Amino acid sequence: MELKDKKIRDTIEETGKIFEKFGLTPMQGRIVAYFTISDPPEKTFEELVKFFVASKSSISNSLNWLLQNKIIDYKTFASDRKRYFFITDSFFYVYFKKVLENVKELKTYTYKAVTMRSPEYPGVSEKILRWIENANVFEESLENIMIEIKNDN
Repeated sequence: MELKDKKIRDTIEETGKIFEKFGLTPMQGRIVAYFTISDPPEKTFEELVKFFVASKSSISNSLNWLLQNKIIDYKTFASDRKRYFFITDSFFYVYFKKVLENVKELKTYTYKAVTMRSPEYPGVSEKILRWIENANVFEESLENIMIEIKNDN
């Protein structure tokens, strides 16, 4: 394996692990990472199977999930029956939406927890309530960013 290929594979591996933190499976994360680094930007199913040295089933399941969630899409050419997959413009929107959902869920449970605290240690409750206030600001900012992204797409 030449040095450039090793660097590409290492970058895909590292980036794929980051995508896993957003709820993708390891293969889904690596496919998305591959699309962010590969040229040309469109890849066939066969190219993905060959690059990842993975089963057709694993690649197919990952592609189907990524398609359903609009992280990738595909196109075809009249002279070729193959599908050419590529990353979509709404790619970051999908991830920001997931972050927003997680923040909302965390805020709900955190608020529930703070209401159950005894009044004996008000300093702790105040810290938690300040975090919830900051989370509200973050949530509002992220929602505004998502509106901008959606309008751009």
